[in-house]
Amino acid sequence: MAWEAVMKREQEYRKLAENVLKRAANEHSAQMRAEWEILAARYLALASQSKKIEENDTSFDPIPWDRSRRR
Repeated sequence: MAWEAVMKREQEYRKLAENVLKRAANEHSAQMRAEWEILAARYLALASQSKKIEENDTSFDPIPWDRSRRR
């Protein structure tokens, strides 16, 4: 897997986590805020895993990049 693809994936997950945390901050319901925060934590975990994929030189990718290109 190319380094650029891993960095892009990592950055995308971090951006998703940032967006979800913004939603959590504006949430009035404590339960919904907690759910958003859990989702953000999962995105950050995925970002960390994406980084480790390149560091460990593994070819496992839980979400294939070409999935959106399928018809």
